[in-house]
Amino acid sequence: MAVGPLLLVHSPLVGPSSWSRLAAVAADSGLEVVVPDLTGIAHSPRPRWRALVDEAVGAAAGLDRITVVGHSGAGALLPIVGERLGRRLGALIFVDAVHPVPEGLHETGIELAALLDAQTTDGRLAPWLDWWPVEVVESLLPSEADRAAIADDLPRLPRDFYDDAVPMPVGWTDGPCAYLQLSGAYADDRERARRLGWPSIMLESSHLGIFTEPAPVLQAVLALADEVRRRSS
Repeated sequence: MAVGPLLLVHSPLVGPSSWSRLAAVAADSGLEVVVPDLTGIAHSPRPRWRALVDEAVGAAAGLDRITVVGHSGAGALLPIVGERLGRRLGALIFVDAVHPVPEGLHETGIELAALLDAQTTDGRLAPWLDWWPVEVVESLLPSEADRAAIADDLPRLPRDFYDDAVPMPVGWTDGPCAYLQLSGAYADDRERARRLGWPSIMLESSHLGIFTEPAPVLQAVLALADEVRRRSS
């Protein structure tokens, strides 16, 4: 079954460049791809997550059978994006992404809150790459050019972005969802998806595999989208 347009949603902590290479590979394969720039949420009113959802959904105007692919922290907002798309949604694919609570309010956990507080100056978070030791960043992005490309559009997100709880749509976990794990840090999130019966894949890569290894990541995303559609048909 053919995969519909791809809507690639980047984490609030990085920019659209994180999806740029996978988007190029997908376009070269003849797929329609949309990569909205969500960094403007840094200057939106609270709750800022609403602006992210508005931008993502707005970027998909006029499209149908949309495969929404969210990376990292974008996972917390994918259920709302899916709800807003309604019948135009084809699949929600979580890629090394936060798996939000199945019902109620999704809130920032204690450990993440402590990390965020340590990276906050004058109410704004440091650029995401600056959070980590040099050796960690170099392991994620071995090329200096790659590090510069990702750093180029990193936002200075207000710390209070993570203070607003996100209400989950009722029954969202029963929708057309799948999970792709790229790094060990997201093993628990994939396990939650597996327990819900979602299609899932573990790809030996890294958290930024969407940028450094776009071809195999895209292949896995398309395989999951096909499986979601097969189960829904």
